[in-house]
Amino acid sequence: MVKARLFKQNFVIKAKAAILTSTKDTASMLVRKILLENFGFKESDWFFNSNPVFIKNDIILVTLDMPLIHAEGVDKTLDVSLIVAASKHVSKSGINALLTHPVGNWGSDIRQGGMAFKLSRTSCAALTASLLTLYEDSGSLRSWSVGLEVTHHGPFSTKPLIFVEFGGPENELNNVSAAEAVAAAAIAAIERPRLLEPAVGFGGGHYAPLFTKLVLSGEYSFGHMLPKYAFPVTREIILQAFEMTVEKPDVAVIDCNGIPATDRQALQSILEKLEKKVAKKK
Repeated sequence: MVKARLFKQNFVIKAKAAILTSTKDTASMLVRKILLENFGFKESDWFFNSNPVFIKNDIILVTLDMPLIHAEGVDKTLDVSLIVAASKHVSKSGINALLTHPVGNWGSDIRQGGMAFKLSRTSCAALTASLLTLYEDSGSLRSWSVGLEVTHHGPFSTKPLIFVEFGGPENELNNVSAAEAVAAAAIAAIERPRLLEPAVGFGGGHYAPLFTKLVLSGEYSFGHMLPKYAFPVTREIILQAFEMTVEKPDVAVIDCNGIPATDRQALQSILEKLEKKVAKKK
């Protein structure tokens, strides 16, 4: 059997999907508590890194003793079709937010986990379902921002992986209503995937306002999203963005207000050679 580098067990757990939580993350453990109390998870006979594994409808709830962004190798110990990491969100600006995003590093910086120039596999349908559920369940959190984040941080995963998060300032990591929204979004990503026209997004800022708007308006489902601050990038990493999305999107949506002209021209040339359809949006 495959043995992951950072985990003790020497067997693989097989299930439909996995939700990851971490003892190093206050918000994550609150989501875990809500999943156990409100969503019908029951303790199994399995242990993962010495922590009990819970299960419901072939979905396993796994707890790690390390930050989720540094859980390299976790995909090797889970035979699943989707991994959802329930995580805190930290904002330097202190803005409260409910967020979902794909995972990977566009460049060489791996301080936040993952591998240099490597994108984890992801799912447009799972990201769309989680975003729509966060949006629908944010009624009691009217001052909170809801949206997508672009692809960033680790861990690297060959299994489809998304993060669903809540937080902002440190004192909001105990917000029960926000944790309930993340718990519901994690389940929806697995049980009720929603696929619009699959696409890869290019340009714009870290919080992807245009791509969020296009999902909420029913136009596109996004997998990987490359922000303007990550340019310039190579043909190889652009190709990864399409190939590491399970739905294999054929459309590139470009935020025309979010990429400098020289980078946009280089991007369009690469996309043309890759024979991808291009949709320019503002």
